[in-house]
Amino acid sequence: MAVSFVALTLLGIDRYVIYRSGADLGLFVQAIADGAHGMRNHIEGGSHYIYHFSPILSLVTPLLLLARSPITLIVIQALAGALTAPAIFLLARRRMDERLASMAAVIALIYPPLVGVTFADFHENGFAPAAIAWLLWAVDARRFGWGAVFAALALAIKEDEALALMMLGAGYAIWSAYRKDRAGAIFGAVVSVMSAAVFAAFFTIVRPLAGALHAWQPLGFYVANHSGEAQGLAALYFRFSFLIEVFGPLLFLPLRSVWVLLAVPGLVEVLTSRWSITYTMGQHYAGVWIAYVLAAFVCALASIAQKDRARAELLAKLSMLVCALILVVASPTHWGHFLGLQTGHDRALDRILARIPTDASVGAVDEVYAHMSLDPNARAGFAGSLEYLVVDARYDSDIWRKIYQPQLNARLRAAAYEVVASDDGVTLYRLRE
Repeated sequence: MAVSFVALTLLGIDRYVIYRSGADLGLFVQAIADGAHGMRNHIEGGSHYIYHFSPILSLVTPLLLLARSPITLIVIQALAGALTAPAIFLLARRRMDERLASMAAVIALIYPPLVGVTFADFHENGFAPAAIAWLLWAVDARRFGWGAVFAALALAIKEDEALALMMLGAGYAIWSAYRKDRAGAIFGAVVSVMSAAVFAAFFTIVRPLAGALHAWQPLGFYVANHSGEAQGLAALYFRFSFLIEVFGPLLFLPLRSVWVLLAVPGLVEVLTSRWSITYTMGQHYAGVWIAYVLAAFVCALASIAQKDRARAELLAKLSMLVCALILVVASPTHWGHFLGLQTGHDRALDRILARIPTDASVGAVDEVYAHMSLDPNARAGFAGSLEYLVVDARYDSDIWRKIYQPQLNARLRAAAYEVVASDDGVTLYRLRE
């Protein structure tokens, strides 16, 4: 766990210092830094609560304000990912010997979807695998007090956790009642009712108080196509490939356990989206189902171990090898794109950003915005009233050509800017007084 935490922290820092972190990191830095005033940020055009119910982010606010660096969120997400493993170990230890349970925990740490979520730009979903894994451990161990704590943490992550726990809690209550397990039935019912209350309150109380003036943005994933998204057989192929990426690293063992049914709400959520980004590995959306799939893997492995201990260990070793090979040759993290040595151009960007006054209104592309996001007036793009513009002549992307470059050209035509500094193709413009 310590090795995983340190490794993903260092890899995340490398991604950040070479300007490969995207707008999501900047969005959450800006929102969390404003944690005492509604989590406002420029990308979402107001409070983050208009889009998602994520009070857990308020716990991060003091740490971010104390450290005063976006790297804080990289460290926290690396820790959150690593904390999944002890819960998987304890869940496994109730069913198998310590050696096999330890192997299951190591598999969790190198499971490519979890590594992808942990290495991705910070997102509230980064907390979900650990919170759900610990919830499953608590319920399995019948420690319902701890179960209530972890259920509350999960409900504070994002509103889709409430929807999933509402269904799963009801299912657990019915199953427990059938088995005449009064304590389990009460716990499941309470979790289901509280989850329904949180989900309803988000739409009827939280969003209106946050200033929501439009429909809930995630609905767009299901009611409208995104330009360029795959259709027909191509869409089916991508969804099938996604399922291979979910279960393949675990040798499809989770499909042998009834526990895999716990993953159904999360998998349905991402697979029914009309935007393929939700079922693309390396994105934060995988956080909603990862812990359930790992728990199903543990239970399937335990079932095999009861009949043939040697075969179970062989399968665990094979799964470890497959996970490791995927991380090396076909990783959802895209190491080749996001990692590298800091260049002179990166240092030029650092020098240019150091010249911008604190709290100045400044626009730049996503990767540069991530570095400026502690400034509450920084924004991705060049729309709106801006005192400073940071322009990188070497930068190129689809969003640059389609959105940011036209915004920049319009901004330079509409107002008089002067060049304050230029360094290795990076130019800092300032609005003339």
